[in-house]
Amino acid sequence: MGRRHLLLIALLAVALLAPAAASARSTLSGGVRVPPGFGVTGGVAVTTAPSPGRTPTIAPGIGARDVPPAYLRLYRRAAKLYGVDWRVLAAIGKIESDHGRSYAAGVHSGRNFADCCSGPMQICTVGSCGNVWRVYRVDADGDGRRSVYDPPDAIYAAGAIVRDIQSLFGRNHPGLILASYNAGAGAVQKHRGVPNYPETKAYVAQGLRYMKLLRH
Repeated sequence: MGRRHLLLIALLAVALLAPAAASARSTLSGGVRVPPGFGVTGGVAVTTAPSPGRTPTIAPGIGARDVPPAYLRLYRRAAKLYGVDWRVLAAIGKIESDHGRSYAAGVHSGRNFADCCSGPMQICTVGSCGNVWRVYRVDADGDGRRSVYDPPDAIYAAGAIVRDIQSLFGRNHPGLILASYNAGAGAVQKHRGVPNYPETKAYVAQGLRYMKLLRH
């Protein structure tokens, strides 16, 4: 059994301890107090959506034109490498940073409003939520640095994260993949579907809607 699979098994056990109380979103892993919006995916902590008021509005009919060409190439290449749906990566990138166009805290420097996540895919970079970036970081553009703020590095890391979530729920369940990216795979398994957390339900609804728009 490989290192990645051992990590998934060991840390998923922690994720399954997540409490069911949706209103108390600041505690989602084994009773440890963490920033609002904390999530665990594939057994390791990962980013979550901005608060509802900060989630970008997704206009109908925009299709793939909404995705900057450079980001579109990265989503597709990372998806091909990791065997995931590029539209899932695009939906995450849209919600988390509007494909890097957001200037919210943490997108281009520092950490987000919850002081836990960074970069265009808002991946956890601190110990309180598992420092997912340390596990998945990659130098995707070969510039000698592995930077969570670098779109290629961040998107390829997110691709690996989605691959690991997909290994639990399957490629044909994008709603569960999105929910896991937001609330944690443990929460999704415990609730046998999308957890009844308002933030997670909104995250999944927006993500699925965006994926449909990308078909046009």
